[in-house]
Amino acid sequence: MSDERVSASRGPEEDRTTRITDSPSPLPPGSSRCAWPHRLAWALACATFPLIWMGGLVTTYGAGMAVPDWPNTFGYNLFLYPLQSWLAVWDVFLEHSHRLIGAGVGLLTIVLAAGLWICDGRRSMKWLGAAALAGVVLQGTLGGLRVLGNEIFLAKVHGCTAPLFFALASALVTLTSRGWHAHERIEPGPPQAWSTRFGWVMVLGIYLQIVLGANLRHQAPDASVGWFRLWVWLHLILAGSVLAGACALWAVGRGRLGHPMLVRRPRLLAALVVVQVLLGLATWVVRYGVPVWFTDYVWKVVYTVEAGSPLQAIVVTAHVAVGSLALVTALSLRMWAARVGRAARSDNPAPTRPAVA
Repeated sequence: MSDERVSASRGPEEDRTTRITDSPSPLPPGSSRCAWPHRLAWALACATFPLIWMGGLVTTYGAGMAVPDWPNTFGYNLFLYPLQSWLAVWDVFLEHSHRLIGAGVGLLTIVLAAGLWICDGRRSMKWLGAAALAGVVLQGTLGGLRVLGNEIFLAKVHGCTAPLFFALASALVTLTSRGWHAHERIEPGPPQAWSTRFGWVMVLGIYLQIVLGANLRHQAPDASVGWFRLWVWLHLILAGSVLAGACALWAVGRGRLGHPMLVRRPRLLAALVVVQVLLGLATWVVRYGVPVWFTDYVWKVVYTVEAGSPLQAIVVTAHVAVGSLALVTALSLRMWAARVGRAARSDNPAPTRPAVA
């Protein structure tokens, strides 16, 4: 009966738009052909994460200019560079590996975009596939121009756009999943509107943290101390805000959101943000040493910074990678909050006023 009331209250054009944007693909969800975009989206997301790791290692070791030409590697085709030369120098190994993984991600994106265009009946998914393809081309071009021009600014932009592409790839995983199309009744009720709005706030806050972190990682050697302190304080203030928001979202929302997905996601987000804050503190120690105020008033710890040490590389790169995971988790939470809200409204439509004769 509720479905009849919803259909009656909609015009034909609105009903047609809803079918295009929200309905599942015309192919059966269980068919092997329909499942390929979801598998390819998973492959793309899983390949993008180690690419972010490798990019972080390149920045940590300062190996961005180890290979001075692009798109070739010392005059060789990217895929034909001799293995012995590739493994001989650590910086060259990092940079060339970063390029190879990036090329693999690019190929996967092409296949995924084609799969979405062929297999998915939703127009929005075709455009998202095209956006992913444009994004990976832009990311590769930024990396190449950074090498050709030896530009620190382009290195910062390159580091800021990589998490965005990772977020898009992860969103495609969600949008092509079987659970996204399941029409389940939401119990005990629809999520509050604040969860959807606050989800966007968390996504924006975490991404701003990534941007501030990229500025700190690529800080020019001749930059003034004042600018460095400004970026540090902004980074700290925003980190505290994101941590408070993630913990509040988990604590307040766990008993009110109803849907299991919206209980697990805030818990995962809060855990990732806590880990990220701890990694941020560890990153400061391994890069700049223990703060003087801490050794004077809290605990006298002697630590010597070893530039390029394995510990420094692992901690700093993990800080970058976990930040991207937190961004993806916040985006997933926001997407599921909106999806659950739509499902709840379709199951519990507002009563319609009787027509007046």
